[in-house]
Amino acid sequence: MKNFLLGLFIATALLSFKPIDKIVANPTTVKTEISQNCKHGQCQGTAKSTKKRCLHCVSNAGDRFCYQHK
Repeated sequence: MKNFLLGLFIATALLSFKPIDKIVANPTTVKTEISQNCKHGQCQGTAKSTKKRCLHCVSNAGDRFCYQHK
């Protein structure tokens, strides 16, 4: 009886985990967050609070930063 309960516990524990391929982040979501349809390019600035890249577009050709990060 003890072996049966132990086997049942192990089987339940192993079947409760999700496969690894389901845990991996969706790469299309990350790609759409970063890339923008900017006429002259995207700002290369980084937000101080979140440490994430700025999503604003630059104003003029040749600029590297938007109005907030100049």
